[in-house]
Amino acid sequence: MFVALLASLGGALTIVSPCILPVLPFVFARTEQPFVKSTLPLPVGMALTFAAIATLAAIGGGWAVGINSYGRILAMVLLAAFGIRLISKRVAAWMSRPFVALGNRLLTTGTTGASVSQSFVLGIATGFLWAPCAGPILGLILTGAAINGPNTETSRMRMARSPAVQ
Repeated sequence: MFVALLASLGGALTIVSPCILPVLPFVFARTEQPFVKSTLPLPVGMALTFAAIATLAAIGGGWAVGINSYGRILAMVLLAAFGIRLISKRVAAWMSRPFVALGNRLLTTGTTGASVSQSFVLGIATGFLWAPCAGPILGLILTGAAINGPNTETSRMRMARSPAVQ
């Protein structure tokens, strides 16, 4: 219970940090949209992102050590692919095509307005954007989750930390 209280307090304190500045345009862009269709899915996506990252870290912490060598190989392959992408415009266009297509599908057109799925995906992306800024607080929560183990109390604690729920 004490760790959950600290997590909620830490979540409130991360909102007043300068790290909030990159997130504000996404939040304020939704102010004139309908609350249920546009504004609400954004914090829900952020909260679920933080909870998913923390849950994966708490549950997968033990086996992450075992697959460390595979992670290194994957990191080297990705580093080489991104290096080739920086050298060749053709490879860069080929690798970027699926992400550009996804962005174009999620892009709101003038008359249709924002949809629930677009706001939810934006909330997930915003959660990943803000995750490094909330690192110290996430460290506290992940430590508390690791001590308590995976159960419903640790899941509630991770959701309490989410800045979107504050």
